[in-house]
Amino acid sequence: MQDLLAKIIETDENARKIKEAAERDKLSSEEEIEELRLKIYDDYITRAKSRVEKTIAMDRQQAEERYAELKAESAALMEQMQSASALNTEKWADEIAQRAISSI
Repeated sequence: MQDLLAKIIETDENARKIKEAAERDKLSSEEEIEELRLKIYDDYITRAKSRVEKTIAMDRQQAEERYAELKAESAALMEQMQSASALNTEKWADEIAQRAISSI
């Protein structure tokens, strides 16, 4: 009888130890999963920020190139206007005067 009681107690203690080990393993696994989740999230955010920075740099470069093109076009047009003005100022003044006189 004593042996049977000792065997039951031993089996119960072994079952408790197994249960405690399983609970520790479960807790450890949950912690590992949480750490892995945070690592994956951090990696994702880091890569996303990198992509955003690269996109911003490319957009900025394209905008600067377009600005330089427009500035060159504007300078060329301004030069054409000034050249036309220098060549035609007297002619335009005469035309304006003629129109003003003829409308009276």
